[in-house]
Amino acid sequence: MKDLTLSDITIMREGYCVVGLEQAAQGVFHSVRPMPPRGYAWREPFHYGRGTMVRFVPVATLASSPHLEDQNTEGLAPAGQEVGEVKLIDMLRRAEVSDDLVGLFVCELHADSERGNSWADPSSATRSICGFEFKNIRFRVFGERGDVNLRARLVLPSGEILNSLPVVDRDWRRFFDDWAPGSPPSRTAPSPETFLNQSIRVKLMRAPYRFARIGLARQRLNEKKCWLMLDSLFPQPNAAWLPQ
Repeated sequence: MKDLTLSDITIMREGYCVVGLEQAAQGVFHSVRPMPPRGYAWREPFHYGRGTMVRFVPVATLASSPHLEDQNTEGLAPAGQEVGEVKLIDMLRRAEVSDDLVGLFVCELHADSERGNSWADPSSATRSICGFEFKNIRFRVFGERGDVNLRARLVLPSGEILNSLPVVDRDWRRFFDDWAPGSPPSRTAPSPETFLNQSIRVKLMRAPYRFARIGLARQRLNEKKCWLMLDSLFPQPNAAWLPQ
């Protein structure tokens, strides 16, 4: 039986990708991605949140690079405990972290001139998730294939920049999706992008703690690229931040 504290819940096309923290030694944690009994994504209903402690029985796993954190399971069971956001961020700081781009996945990252985002060669990356305390953040909002796309630009401690990261954090996407469609720009109401880069960005930058977790998407068929994503953004959104 393994115990995990869930740290990342991200939106996949079919459901959710989940990552948790396992204690490897005193004050040291590493990421584990518990896989559902079938497929890659946990389907609804998924009742767990970040900070929830869960248990599972590990099943033999054949993980492939760079998703070496994958661990097959027969399902998750609640452990009956939770940790708050401040404690969770402290645990994340004791897991996989980097101050610069190369250290994120211990490989070179390649910037795409058209999409703006970056990708890693799956055969070169030695892990698929890593975190850092970001120095700055900006949001972008635009339409794509009939949907509203939310992306972020993050500045690392090194001063290097990650551009156009798709925001796949479940709670940030819910926060944005629940509000943005009903908030068209007007003389009194700013556009979603303006609101995010003014009011919301100020709250993030003034928070006593801020942390981002970057993940690698699974490579697409016939494409030797794993695109970067913003898996988790702390602090997590608060409904009180929305205009009344």
